[in-house]
Amino acid sequence: MLKKQNKYKMVAFLAFALYFLTGAACIVVGSSLSHLVKMYGIALDKVVLLGSAYALGRVLTVYFTGRMVEKFGPIKVLAVGTVLIGAFLIGIPTVPVYYAGLAFAFLGGTGMGTQDTVCPVLLSMAFHDTYAGAMSAGQAFFGLGNFTTPFLVGIMLSGKLPFYYSYYILMIVPVVMLCCIPFAKKEIQGAKQEGEEEQEQQVKPLRAKKMSVAFGAIIVGDIAYCAVVNGIMTYTSSFAESLGIASSTAAFMLTVYNVGCFVGSMAFVVILRKVREQTVLLVNSVGGVAAIILMLLVDQIPVYFACLAIAGFFLGVLFSVYVTIATRIDYKHVSRAASLMGTAGGGSDILTPVITGAMVALWGVRIAYVYVIIMSAVSILAAIVLRMNTSEEEDL
Repeated sequence: MLKKQNKYKMVAFLAFALYFLTGAACIVVGSSLSHLVKMYGIALDKVVLLGSAYALGRVLTVYFTGRMVEKFGPIKVLAVGTVLIGAFLIGIPTVPVYYAGLAFAFLGGTGMGTQDTVCPVLLSMAFHDTYAGAMSAGQAFFGLGNFTTPFLVGIMLSGKLPFYYSYYILMIVPVVMLCCIPFAKKEIQGAKQEGEEEQEQQVKPLRAKKMSVAFGAIIVGDIAYCAVVNGIMTYTSSFAESLGIASSTAAFMLTVYNVGCFVGSMAFVVILRKVREQTVLLVNSVGGVAAIILMLLVDQIPVYFACLAIAGFFLGVLFSVYVTIATRIDYKHVSRAASLMGTAGGGSDILTPVITGAMVALWGVRIAYVYVIIMSAVSILAAIVLRMNTSEEEDL
């Protein structure tokens, strides 16, 4: 679906592989939570802090990794991130000590921070003319990673094997990536010898009438969007169970949402070739919240399934769209702009469970979807401001 420049095949492979790896790694704690409780022999409320440590590692280091990309280049930073994620995957089961697990989770989050900054740079090199579509494809690979970890855990358990064997299987990905890095270095060096532009200037510029207004809208929209996704991912199963839906059916509802995210990300690889990112951002934000509102109004199980799939189709691609727009505006510093989006999104991921947890404790789980709708409205307003404040070069 994407036409790669031949000289950047390995660069493109590493970018998509890192998206897949981080998608698989970020779901490790959630997909094996009850088994980690047994492994560590401590309460659930403490084990879930591994997820917080992972998110904290990403937020605290993503901007720093963006600076490192500018200073040392994307391949070196990618290598470090790959090693850190590998340490997380192999360290959790190999050292079954809770505080060691927190440390490994923090390292894994730091590794994910490199994805936020490295992948946009690598894809801008490999897909200069189809950059937005390439970012959408990256989001699809990230979603594929989300599926892979719980699938592998299920396979291990069905075969009566330890759940953490799935972590060791995932280690194949970082090992292959590290073996491929020298070839990617040769591709970049060859391009430089041919006198190409620096990789940080490969993105097609997007003009902002006022830079501060544009980035303000992007940051606010990114925070609100991540709050929407976090709310859906965290409370969908519990919300369904509160309506009397069987727990197995409730869990499958979330799977349907993730299927929608994957399908949508793949579809927008093509759509983003013809439709501007600002338009996709606005239309998809409206489409996602419309599906959620319809779901709540009709209040029927088949409609829940259909609307969650539709919401996923519209919402799944939007983080990559935010990153694409930010990097096109600040096209001379792609990694810096991408790291800003990662920081804003990661901060939202940390704060949203705290805010919604307090709300749910007071008013019940249904309030979580009210919060989702409110944050959707904020993201729509931000998308409108952004669309009014940006223009393509040919429009000037």
